[in-house]
Amino acid sequence: MGMAKLNIWVTAIDDPCAIDNRTWYVTIYNCDGKVLEWCGRRFVVMPARCGHLEVEVPPGCYRINAVWSFAVAGGVIYVNHFTDSAVVQACCDQHQCVTLFNPSIHRCGTIFLRAVRDLVLQKGINQEIAQPVELAVNRLLAATPRPFRGFELDILDEIEKLVREQEKPDKPDKPDK
Repeated sequence: MGMAKLNIWVTAIDDPCAIDNRTWYVTIYNCDGKVLEWCGRRFVVMPARCGHLEVEVPPGCYRINAVWSFAVAGGVIYVNHFTDSAVVQACCDQHQCVTLFNPSIHRCGTIFLRAVRDLVLQKGINQEIAQPVELAVNRLLAATPRPFRGFELDILDEIEKLVREQEKPDKPDKPDK
């Protein structure tokens, strides 16, 4: 039995079929949410030049994500951009390909706004807290270009519609006459 090899790829913004050309910094986490540490190595902020990193890891289940261009100031890491996370089962003597989707700020902002609205509906926060947050995020999104391809945002409306349909109570059958 041996190590598993991960080939980690980061997509281009708004294009899940293309690989990004910039350097990303990949971190691999154990299932417990802690950075993978093995044999004296921490698998944290490893450079993925041109959107690709090949790395050997011990067999296990991992969560992986990446960031681009971060800076440390006063011991705090300020991240400019995150990929979505991926979960991978790394098996002995096998190669696993992992693709990290690089979402646009519009998708991230839109999902965040929907989460804020859901918190209000669930009475987790009141509208007075949500309103300035929604205003600020909407202003931010209005000031940034929308994704060239619509798939990131278009699917959100479709998913919401399907979920709402699932939540509707079943209509009672009409009794036979």
